[in-house]
Amino acid sequence: MKISTRLSLTVSIMVSAIFIVFGLVIYKFSSEHRQNVFKERLTQRVLITEKLFLEKDSFSPKELETITDQFLHTLPEETEALINFNDETISFYKEKYGADLWKKISSEETVYFNLKQSAGISRMFKIKGHNYLIVVTALDKIGLENLAFLKTLLILLALIGIPVISASSFIMNFRAFLPLSEKIEKANTISANNLSKRLRVYDSNDEIGQLAIAFNNLLDRLEASFNSQKSFIRNASHEIKNPLTAIMGEAEITVSKTRTSDQYIESLNIVLAQAERLNITLNNLLQLSNVSSKEGEFKLVKINIQDFLFKIKSEYDFINPENKIVIPAVKLDDKTVFGNEQLLKSAITNLIDNACKFSANQEVLINVSVLKPLLNLYISDNGIGISEEDKELILSPFYRGKNALKIKGSGVGLALASKIISIHKGTLQIDSKLDIGTNITVSFPITA
Repeated sequence: MKISTRLSLTVSIMVSAIFIVFGLVIYKFSSEHRQNVFKERLTQRVLITEKLFLEKDSFSPKELETITDQFLHTLPEETEALINFNDETISFYKEKYGADLWKKISSEETVYFNLKQSAGISRMFKIKGHNYLIVVTALDKIGLENLAFLKTLLILLALIGIPVISASSFIMNFRAFLPLSEKIEKANTISANNLSKRLRVYDSNDEIGQLAIAFNNLLDRLEASFNSQKSFIRNASHEIKNPLTAIMGEAEITVSKTRTSDQYIESLNIVLAQAERLNITLNNLLQLSNVSSKEGEFKLVKINIQDFLFKIKSEYDFINPENKIVIPAVKLDDKTVFGNEQLLKSAITNLIDNACKFSANQEVLINVSVLKPLLNLYISDNGIGISEEDKELILSPFYRGKNALKIKGSGVGLALASKIISIHKGTLQIDSKLDIGTNITVSFPITA
């Protein structure tokens, strides 16, 4: 069942229940009010009856006329009875009112009671040693008619109001959910082939508008991910295909005819260089995949970052003896971070290698500073730099700047370093100007 239908049914049931309860409460209080008003009128009648029949001789002619005038305005179907307990007719009244009611009215001073459709009141008093009982009954014809009219009116209102409320609820919910239904229909048309489509936002302040904005943001991330994936596949294919093509081409040329030992050695060196290039690319890919899949599972130890940098420098000297890396010795109060030594070595080595490679082995300066709660690592070079256009995508795997295509590399190192740094709760910031150089800032939380 759709939410709009379920909500409409819920609202209809709740409003109908409230409508019915409200009508019943009104009817109940109206009925009680009618009974109370009629009781007061019966009380007045019984007092008038008492004065008229028992104190007739004590009134002046004018007072008697006033009382008589009041008495003449009788209630519908009114009956009055003056009962002397010493009179033989008392058995008639016992039978008329019933044993239970007679027992009650003959033992209590004032009693209100219902007799069939009529209401009554009895009052007992004593005069000159004799006990008397006055019983007045009447039919509240106007009150009952008004109550019956109110009942009919409430039933009609319920029969008309409940369907109207239900229909209004369905219409209002349909209109309220119509933008959402339209967005669902539009969302169902979006696929990998048209990720550029977006949902229309009518009002950014309501929930449906906020949902559309959130969905559009999701599409933005998905589109970026798809584009990154396409770029990754395209660049990966290029980086893997080129060495393979070179190896196959060199092998075909070599085996096409008999060659000298020196020519075979030269050919094998070319094949070996391309194989090493392919091996580096695949190793970087495997390491990037391993880091992404096992995030949070690596063992962390305390690392003195300055000693760690000198260790990396000494190992990198074997890989690139012509490097001109400079690491000034700086006294720091706290230069320890938590990290995985192997991963951090891979990340920093990739950053240093890029700095050396893209500056043609010019001087690369590495500094460390502490700005609590962060330890900052700075790597600066005077190389080819990165264009503003390439900065946004430079951290994507296999993406290489347009000015770096002729320089040997796999395009995975910077993406791998960025991933490793993020695993260590660090940040990587790149500040670069084309043909001037690049400054990289890596920040890590300092260990307590």
